[in-house]
Amino acid sequence: MRRCTIIVALLTCSCLYALALSAQERPPEPERRVGGLPRDVAHDVQNVWNAPNTKRVRGDFSLAVADTVRGDVAVLGGRARIAGAITGQLVVINADVVLVDGASIAGTLTVLGGGLESLDHPLVRGEIRVWSARLRYHEESDTLVADVDREVFARFARWHRDDNGQSSQLFFTTAHTYNRVEGLPLYFGPRFYAQNGDTRVNGELLGIFRTGDKLAWTRASRGHRAMFEVRKGRHGGALLGGRLFDEVTPVEDWQLSDGEVGLASFLFSRDYRDYWQRHGGAGYVSVFTGRGSELRASFGEERWSSRRTLNPLSLFNSDRSWRTNPEADEGVLHLLTLTGRLDTRNNPENPRTGWLLRGEYEHGQGTFDRVATSTVGVRAQTVGDVQYARGLLDVRRYNRLGPSTQINLRVVLAGRLNGDALPMQRRVSVSGIDALPGFDFRRTIGNPDAGTCATGDDAVYVQLGRPAQCDRILLLQAEWKGDFRIRLFGDGDHFGDRRWSISRLGGDGSWVVFANTGRGWLVGDSRNAGLYRTGKLPSLGTWRSDLGGGFDFGNFGVYLAEAVSQGGLQPNVYVRLGHRF
Repeated sequence: MRRCTIIVALLTCSCLYALALSAQERPPEPERRVGGLPRDVAHDVQNVWNAPNTKRVRGDFSLAVADTVRGDVAVLGGRARIAGAITGQLVVINADVVLVDGASIAGTLTVLGGGLESLDHPLVRGEIRVWSARLRYHEESDTLVADVDREVFARFARWHRDDNGQSSQLFFTTAHTYNRVEGLPLYFGPRFYAQNGDTRVNGELLGIFRTGDKLAWTRASRGHRAMFEVRKGRHGGALLGGRLFDEVTPVEDWQLSDGEVGLASFLFSRDYRDYWQRHGGAGYVSVFTGRGSELRASFGEERWSSRRTLNPLSLFNSDRSWRTNPEADEGVLHLLTLTGRLDTRNNPENPRTGWLLRGEYEHGQGTFDRVATSTVGVRAQTVGDVQYARGLLDVRRYNRLGPSTQINLRVVLAGRLNGDALPMQRRVSVSGIDALPGFDFRRTIGNPDAGTCATGDDAVYVQLGRPAQCDRILLLQAEWKGDFRIRLFGDGDHFGDRRWSISRLGGDGSWVVFANTGRGWLVGDSRNAGLYRTGKLPSLGTWRSDLGGGFDFGNFGVYLAEAVSQGGLQPNVYVRLGHRF
């Protein structure tokens, strides 16, 4: 009996060992998921598609048995049939995947908006992720940008698709922001696109409803946006299009993002932008090459008008009055606009090295039938004909010093170039948590103020809504960053590079130390106090400067900043939804 017991025990152990060995050798089973697409998955797919070494395919893709692709492969909008070998990962966006006998993938297999057809145990050494939800995205030149984290409310759509690469969509979404002159703008209407080879046609016809006026159906609460464009080329080419619009546009949108402005408005009744109405149309043409690089020219006719402050809902501080929205110059203008963008960053979401340059030139000519009030001595604009030119240059350099540290630099130069005085809604300032966070938003210090160019009595400036009034600005920013890693209860991702996340009572991110300096000024006859000739910069002793530091977790950051060029000011603690720049 004892011998039989030993034999049974040995057989049992052998079976268990064989099963364990079989489980170790077996590739991972596919994980089939339903529901909405998580933001981190969408960003992973976006980064794979945008990586310079990824083999990108639009439409159907087939890999024969004897073929091998070295590196990552990303397929967009087409069925992928894999019989050969891929030494990296495979990402298929909004389409199906078929793995036949002999197919092998060394990395992760990710399928969005489609299904996986394969053998019982496909030879995929990495994780297999299959999501039924489609990836919602838009394209900026040659860069794919996921839309999943850009919406306050989810949008719904009805799709029709055929084999020629055509689709239409009943579109409903928000404007991705919230403000004191519109509340939450809602966009709704049809969209479509058609694709044939490397030629793509896009169009949309959207109505706009602004919820801030107690849901009243008035002329001020309605708007529209229509667009039609033809794009030729994939990794480089040209685009021709036109648009009609009746939209609310922010002043100084080069500073905070839409999400940051909207969240501050909805939570705390703090709106860090000003707004005006634009109604008209424009045609445009552009050439693009490489990832995120583009040169565009547009010409159009627009009517400009003011927007009044409403009383939209805010979650906290609802008893606080909203800041008055400054008046805008009103009239009809013809605008010629040239914009350019050059992006050589290694990763748009988390840049370590490279350049990002953005430039804009605008020439306006028309007639104003009403001009906004400014503080004393800022400008001498009157109703009638106007002609002006303005520009903006935003240059950012990212420098990697080592595996975990970097120094980043930014220069912003903007304002009047020539012609008449700038319209009120085209003036600039260096104020707020994006430019000089050590100073309170548009708080005046001195006469004229170096951040906003406000003059005279501060009570008058407050009554006007604290508008940006400078002809020109110059801003210099620098930051030193280093990675940190905290795991209180072990490392759940085996020291993989899953930064920008918080899990297991720990966090991955960067510590940041920064310095900012800049100021704005008025251009004119230097014999008048506070005015500077066209080619002259204010002395450095008049500039505003601050120092600070904090922690950057990618999707948000917490910082402390203190003014160093002005005594007696309290430090400011603030939060950013993303990197500082």
